[in-house]
Amino acid sequence: MGFIEYLSRFGDKVDVNKTELYHQIMSHESQLKAMGLNLKIKKDLDLFEYEIIYNGLQTQNKIENTYEMFLNEHYDLLDYLNYDEKQKMFNSDIQEILDNAPHFIDETSQVDIYIPYLEPFVNQRYTHDYQILQLKQHRDYIKNYKVNHDSPSKMYGLSIYHTNFTSLKNVYEDDRHIDLYYEPLKALYIFKKDTKKLLNKVILVDEKCSHTTIDIQNVQLIAKYLEEYLYRECLDLMYENHMICEKTYHKIQKKYK
Repeated sequence: MGFIEYLSRFGDKVDVNKTELYHQIMSHESQLKAMGLNLKIKKDLDLFEYEIIYNGLQTQNKIENTYEMFLNEHYDLLDYLNYDEKQKMFNSDIQEILDNAPHFIDETSQVDIYIPYLEPFVNQRYTHDYQILQLKQHRDYIKNYKVNHDSPSKMYGLSIYHTNFTSLKNVYEDDRHIDLYYEPLKALYIFKKDTKKLLNKVILVDEKCSHTTIDIQNVQLIAKYLEEYLYRECLDLMYENHMICEKTYHKIQKKYK
């Protein structure tokens, strides 16, 4: 058994359905299912994939609701405005939403992505020319568009985890791996860069230290030590920073002298 696997035996394991994020996502269960999602959140990666979709859904809902308000507030004026004038007015109405919403620039299309399970051209319409989405063929396209749990990462790659769509923090990256950290579960995830597959999960606290606050700089050091096979340094850092108790420390130290 390797160091990471042995260390993980002592980790304080928390079910994903005990997290606040899980309950936030499930509060939109009906709408997410209407998008074609099965909404089965059984493991950590499910939670992170649905978090990205959930955050995009918040922005999509806000833009759509703002357009309904826009029509209701200006119904007596809209007949006297041309297309460009209406577009300019609505774009002004949603600017605050866009200023505060998670987003990133897609390098291929150079489009700002606010709804990461939709293609760049649809994002462009939501944020710059929403009126065109009111045409029947466009409404039908959005209505019938099916989203999969991994649509964002398939469409935009692992770079989606560098954005504020996710609670994961990027703590290490080289040519081989990307290491991401999730504070509520006190867990480090090591992904293979070329295949995007999860190689290892490391829980950074044991049961007796489950309430320890972990400095992100220490997480970065732990990730670096693990990638460089510096297991003794990793173990010492965790013990010195009260992430593992003395009993755990000596058990692992004995096995990895």
